[in-house]
Amino acid sequence: MGLLDTLRGIFTGKNKRGGFYEAMTGRFKGNTGGVMVSDESALNFTAVWAAIRILSESVAQLPLSIYESDELGNKSAAVDHQLYNLLHRKPNENMTTYTFVQKCMIDLLTRGNSFVYIKRNGGARPVELLPLDVKKVKLMESEGQIYYELDGGGIVDSYDILHFKVMSRDGLVGMSPIDTGAQAIGYGLALERYGNSFFSNGAKVSGVLSTDRHLSDEAIARLRTSFNENYTSINDSNKTMVLEEGLQFKQISLSNEASQFLKSREFSITEIARIFNLPPHLLRDLTKSSFNNISEQSREFVQYSLMPYIVMMESEMNCKLFRQTELDTMHTKFVVNALLRGTPKDRAEYYRVMLNIGALSIDEIRQYEELPTIKGGENHFMQLNMATLNDIIEGGTLQNKEEDADTDSE
Repeated sequence: MGLLDTLRGIFTGKNKRGGFYEAMTGRFKGNTGGVMVSDESALNFTAVWAAIRILSESVAQLPLSIYESDELGNKSAAVDHQLYNLLHRKPNENMTTYTFVQKCMIDLLTRGNSFVYIKRNGGARPVELLPLDVKKVKLMESEGQIYYELDGGGIVDSYDILHFKVMSRDGLVGMSPIDTGAQAIGYGLALERYGNSFFSNGAKVSGVLSTDRHLSDEAIARLRTSFNENYTSINDSNKTMVLEEGLQFKQISLSNEASQFLKSREFSITEIARIFNLPPHLLRDLTKSSFNNISEQSREFVQYSLMPYIVMMESEMNCKLFRQTELDTMHTKFVVNALLRGTPKDRAEYYRVMLNIGALSIDEIRQYEELPTIKGGENHFMQLNMATLNDIIEGGTLQNKEEDADTDSE
């Protein structure tokens, strides 16, 4: 007999109440109803809360900046650009960049869409980025043009709305992860509801009371009341029972069913990780993780879990925050290097290779490690007697030049 059949049998009878089977199928009786999944109720499931928190905080902590490209393709932070402080520090009067990005990410992860009103000055330059309530924004289409109707009836052109969205069927409106994964989330909520009910009623059904004597309705009612008052709370577990009326206590076991319950909880966490495209170990499910593969999963987290959101948000901001004349030279960028740094050993190996091929200077490496520059640290070196790139281009190494200088002096 499986877990569902066992628990259905336990809760049959005159005073039948919603149990595990009813929780899984949504067949609760009376005023309880099925497990309704909404943005608010989904956050009561700890795995969903953890998934949304991890993703939103991971993107929000990344520095958001503006970069400018020159004729040669060299990129540098455009710290003097009017948008730099708006994106890098304070998008509006009430939010830091961290809070702003986190709010947008939470909207994306719950409703599949996030709307930000771009407030512009007389020169059409953005001066504030104001997140909107997703529930109060309606997308409209007229003659091939997209407009947004705001709460109160205002109509805003699409150029003045940053519309971040996740996977979309029509390319216009994102699909809500909560709605799409409602069955899996409802399954997890039902498990928690059942577990709370299970433990609040004595933690488990550990036995039954039986007697060969005939008991009157009054005696049965009195026994039920006495038993419920003394033995059904979690705090009453393992108490010594005092029996009367010739009653006998027969112990029963639910060890196999309890094991299935725990397996169901593990499966539920895996399902939430799948919905939000997260490595299970980030939801503290370490059943299939080891020290070696966690390192690889962490890199995959950045590449496959975070980068789709980052690229989508960068693309939307690039299209609507810059003037037409700036589109070829200016772009926004979340700096993900901090998340990809790895262990000190990994970073040391990376820096060694990049230094030896002349890709990074000593000062650039020190800046990555938040260390001050040093004299001569701006030079780039290659593994040809550790010559500078300029010396190699000019046709000689430092060592050769020193030998030539010694020869000339003689």
